[in-house]
Amino acid sequence: MSYTLWNVTLLFFVYAFLGWCAEVAFAACKNGRFVNRGFLNGPICPIYGFGLIGVVLLLRPVEDNLILLYIGSFLLTSLIELVTGYLLEKCFHAKWWDYSAMPLNIGGYVCLLFSLVWGLACMAIVRWVHPLVFSLVDHLPKLLVYILDSIFVCVLAVDLAATVASIRKLSQRLSNLTQLANEIHEISDSLGENIAERTLATRKRLEEGQQKLEEKMDRIEEKRDLSREVSERRLAELRLKLEGVLGEKRFGHRRLLEAFPNLSSHRNSEALERMRAFFEEHRRGKRKENT
Repeated sequence: MSYTLWNVTLLFFVYAFLGWCAEVAFAACKNGRFVNRGFLNGPICPIYGFGLIGVVLLLRPVEDNLILLYIGSFLLTSLIELVTGYLLEKCFHAKWWDYSAMPLNIGGYVCLLFSLVWGLACMAIVRWVHPLVFSLVDHLPKLLVYILDSIFVCVLAVDLAATVASIRKLSQRLSNLTQLANEIHEISDSLGENIAERTLATRKRLEEGQQKLEEKMDRIEEKRDLSREVSERRLAELRLKLEGVLGEKRFGHRRLLEAFPNLSSHRNSEALERMRAFFEEHRRGKRKENT
């Protein structure tokens, strides 16, 4: 077996694709429908490619010892998942998966149960699946391997750039939703305070029964009525803008929320939940139309 850079690169894409297939199958069993899982838009999950390539290359010295192979797979896949989750959160200020509800987890990035499963899966792949996959790759003509690697790397670069751009637009969209929601909240509070003040002033006027106070309160109420009309118009405009931002058709945003159902935002958590609820309601509406 010759682990050249070209062969390893092609193996990376093979395992990244197989990992994506596994994620899609798992999501289909769980949700009863197709969900394009993974960070990227294309049919690959790079974390599987990096994980399996790392296990295959780094654990070659112990691949004949099942116990050491399992322990090494368990530790290595846990480390990759931990580092990947941490870096994604730091780069995009959002948590893409969260095992906080699982026992014996580390920061929500990894948990004992899934690490044990990854270790077992990698051990089985190294011992029984990888020899077959590598044999197929190793027997491909070198020119074909060069061509496939070049195409896959270019597609991956384009997909990565598009995904990062989509995430940035999603972040901006969530920020806009948060800003609109805050402004709506402020205007609603202002209108509520206006009603409360008028109620209290009316009660005071009735209790004191003073003519001058009535005249003064009438002038104040006229100004407040005008202010309320302006606030209500602004509130209606903001609600229309809010609905417009929610209704923007961006496939990448909906796909990311479906692919990472536990995605959480540090800066715009309420906006993210509002958008997730909007997409879910829209999906249910389409399902009803099709039935």
